[in-house]
Amino acid sequence: MLVRIVGAVGVGSAVGILMSGATVARRYDKPGSTCFAGYTALVGLGLGVVSVGVFTGFVPVTDFGGAVGRWLALVWILPTGLWAVFALRYTGRFISLTLKTALLVAFPLLVFIMQFVLSGVSDVPTQVAGLLGITVRNYGLVLAIAGTVLVVRATQRYDHTVIWQGVALAVAPVAMWLPWSSLPYIAQLGPTAGGAAYALGSLGAVCGLGLAVFRFDAFKLAPTVGVVGERDLIDETDDLVLIADDEHRVVRANESVRLASDGGNPSAGTVTVEDMLGYDVGGLRSTETVTLSVAGASAKYDSQVSTVVDQGDRVLGFVVSLRDVTERNLRKERLAVLNRVLRHNLRNQLDILNAHLEIIEDDHADRAVETTDRIVRMSNHARTIDNLLSETRGHVSVDVAELLRDTVATYDSSIAVEVSDSLVITTDRAALEAAIESAVDNAVTHATDVTVVLRPIPDGCELQVSDDGPGIPESELSALKTGTETPLRHGTGLGLWQLTWAARTLGGEVSFDVSDGTTVTITVPDSAAPEEQ
Repeated sequence: MLVRIVGAVGVGSAVGILMSGATVARRYDKPGSTCFAGYTALVGLGLGVVSVGVFTGFVPVTDFGGAVGRWLALVWILPTGLWAVFALRYTGRFISLTLKTALLVAFPLLVFIMQFVLSGVSDVPTQVAGLLGITVRNYGLVLAIAGTVLVVRATQRYDHTVIWQGVALAVAPVAMWLPWSSLPYIAQLGPTAGGAAYALGSLGAVCGLGLAVFRFDAFKLAPTVGVVGERDLIDETDDLVLIADDEHRVVRANESVRLASDGGNPSAGTVTVEDMLGYDVGGLRSTETVTLSVAGASAKYDSQVSTVVDQGDRVLGFVVSLRDVTERNLRKERLAVLNRVLRHNLRNQLDILNAHLEIIEDDHADRAVETTDRIVRMSNHARTIDNLLSETRGHVSVDVAELLRDTVATYDSSIAVEVSDSLVITTDRAALEAAIESAVDNAVTHATDVTVVLRPIPDGCELQVSDDGPGIPESELSALKTGTETPLRHGTGLGLWQLTWAARTLGGEVSFDVSDGTTVTITVPDSAAPEEQ
């Protein structure tokens, strides 16, 4: 009865193992899936054949040692080459199907064939066959353990996978190896112990593979991309990246560095960072931009130096990264030149034009003056925006109520103001002033009834500017939402852009309600630390 139960358990386990492999082969085209399917096919078929033999009595069973143990050794040892190849591919370590790979996979089978041949030769000592058996067992054990360690470590390392994927996959070879390789010794305790070891290896294999495939999605969420991406990060990036030891000797450099350097091959072990780049580590750390010659053309790079330390805070070396900013710097230079022209030359010419137009008493001249005034205001907005985006300012204590009253007082229009005597927060004063000015100016320009309300909110304040004007056109609001100006969707000026960018500089938000006139709401956070409030 015990023999039939153990045989039935083995047959059922074999069917489950084959189903797991077939599912992976059918559903997934991932690195290692083919080898996994091959591994499960060999294990499943081998276990199924042996178990059918045990169940039918074709394989003689006394204590589950002897012939049964030898057959089970074949079941777990023969596929270990495929298991190792699967583990390498599954963890992103590509291995091609070459003659060496074929020998890796087929080595256990070749040794078993050699054993079988030598066993029929009377002149060969039995110790030779025994030595071959020990060799192939150790070989299989090494492959099984190495593959298991690779899989478990890879699944534990990356956020999108869980270590239980690797553990479940590792259960199969471990569950088979531990009880089945010990079967000759366990069987000495009696048939029940031998049968339990047989069944334990079978159930462990099918449960591990089944959990890995169906419960933990081991092939849907494989660690391959993490391993390959991490490995290729240095080589595939366009940045110049190199790794140096604590003596500043280069131990690794990507191809971009090699193209930009005439300092020799780092594989010599004596090439320093200064040899390759013309700057030492200290110089790269202290210099914002360095200039290198690449393919005969000069290019500018932003440099970043990171220190590599071990768990004891000992400095092991440095990672140097250089990013090409040639185009960015050129674009910045062009914008600076155009901005100077806009701020100085154009405004000066408009002032001269206005002076001449004011002498002429004519409706056309009045319209021309209004136009030039709008251009001047646009120039002022551009200057304010440039200052907001290009300058770095510290946060200071600002009485928002006082700043609001001072801003409103500069307008001739009647503006209703609802504000407390004082409301002090810590923020960027220039950005806050630009935001208030933009909101009030937009309202005064397009409406006659303007109301400004300032109220405190948790961790900051809220400014609301309402008017009875026609509302902001949808084209302008759409441009603000998308962050782009196009021929079909453009604003009529820079005032709303100034408001939007100023609010972003403040770390706040701005919203528009155009259902009845226009209501602009600006929230401004208080950046003061909790202990300062």
